[in-house]
Amino acid sequence: MEKFFGVAVSEGIAIGPCYRLDNSDLDIQPAKSTDAVAEWQRAQEAKTRVAANLQKQLAQFGDDPHAEILQAHLTILNDPELAAGIENAIQTQHDTAEYAVSHNILSYADMLESLPDEYLRERAQDLRDLRIQWLSQLLGKTTAANVQANSVIYAPELLPSQFLQVRSVGIAGIITEQGGSTSHVAILARNFGIPMVTGLSLTDVVNETEIALDGQSGQVIVAPDAQALTELTNTRDEYEKMMKNAYANRHLEAKTKAGQLIEVAANIGSPNDLAHVLENGADGVGLFRTEFLFMDRKEAPTEDEQYEAYKQVAQGLSGKRVVIRTLDAGADKKVAYLQFDEEENPFLGVRGLRYTLKQPTLFQTQLKAILRAADHGNIALMFPMVTSVADVEAALAAVDEAKGALKAEGKSFGEVELGAMIEVPAAALITDLLAEKLDFVSVGTNDLIQYTTASDRMNPEVTKWYDPSHPGLWRLLEQVAKGAHANGAWVGMCGELAGTLEFVPRLIELGYDELSMSPKRIGLVKTTIRAL
Repeated sequence: MEKFFGVAVSEGIAIGPCYRLDNSDLDIQPAKSTDAVAEWQRAQEAKTRVAANLQKQLAQFGDDPHAEILQAHLTILNDPELAAGIENAIQTQHDTAEYAVSHNILSYADMLESLPDEYLRERAQDLRDLRIQWLSQLLGKTTAANVQANSVIYAPELLPSQFLQVRSVGIAGIITEQGGSTSHVAILARNFGIPMVTGLSLTDVVNETEIALDGQSGQVIVAPDAQALTELTNTRDEYEKMMKNAYANRHLEAKTKAGQLIEVAANIGSPNDLAHVLENGADGVGLFRTEFLFMDRKEAPTEDEQYEAYKQVAQGLSGKRVVIRTLDAGADKKVAYLQFDEEENPFLGVRGLRYTLKQPTLFQTQLKAILRAADHGNIALMFPMVTSVADVEAALAAVDEAKGALKAEGKSFGEVELGAMIEVPAAALITDLLAEKLDFVSVGTNDLIQYTTASDRMNPEVTKWYDPSHPGLWRLLEQVAKGAHANGAWVGMCGELAGTLEFVPRLIELGYDELSMSPKRIGLVKTTIRAL
């Protein structure tokens, strides 16, 4: 029995046989075949199996927005230009199926990665992921698609699409070498309730070795003995009991024993998420990330398209509040058809409100759609990446302009609460000044921690500095709450910290009125608040 400690990123206890997903041995060297017809048939048969796996996963996910990753892979797989290149390499150049597939996909991916467009560079990752799936079928390797149920996945790095595949077979837990608490896979793991530990290298562990992991302490035990298994099993049973109790009471109010009522809301990316919000007992939507409406399409959604999406959520909540964040494009959220200048450090560049203020037509279209939707429900409007009072004044002027345009067009609209995201230390320090002009503020902790500690939340090398318990961060959080309340504004939080149980009591003590999180966390957070 060996014990290791990594970074805990998703709660829960997992015990099961280890399945290693390691793509490091897929370095395919040039090789020639003597039977081009047979090689082309092998390539085609492997492609068919990949397509079948993707279709199976899509059928299981239904309308889940994460299924878009799998759909993108299926689209690339059926790209006629890619198929023609692979066929030519096999039939004309007599390459083996493995080399033809590998070389053509990597060449395509390298070309996309050389482009300045962030969206196209992200498609390169999809290509590399698809290459792994195709080669695994050709070589008969263990892939994410054929991992056994109730196993613990170990991988140097797990891609989001791989996560979706292994999640669908019912895995017990995940261990990775790379990634942090705010990586895409870590967020997915929390959303789906799968225990996960990262920052560990278990290179000597072989498949089917029993592994236990604790997604709260970060402890991983390889080949646990009987005593360790008993202790972890008891802990797991207690955790699952707590989860069942939280789910059973998810529709109760989040009211402390002293009578303080907290709004526990959900973060969403599209109207498709609404069913999860209602099912999990949310008091409303604390963050509607509208940038997802702009992605995976060739042009920006029209005013009417956006209006219908916002109206659907507002009506579906039946009077509960939905906080709609205006387009938060830039940095790691580039949209293919929008124009972004090349920036040496895009996280410190033109993003969020900074970008939409430079694109008045785009901004006005969205503001008009949100205001029209407010005629059908309880909508609050929130601006991302606010740094100064001047930012707020410019945003409010844009809202007044949109109202004037709607009046001139004879279109009805409703009134909205107006707020700002607090993601930048400068904004946290002047929350009192911002709140004089606003109805609310909501803290985006993912970026606030990143900017406060000068640590990239996606870089595993600086994970130890990306510290949500840093006293500097908590001094800022206290100042935000005091500054907002001193000027009559309510204060919320919509970053990952809001759904982290160990921090919830401190946030309530500081006076946070609303906490918004993944729908899956709502029952747990409500239960925690009722016990305070």
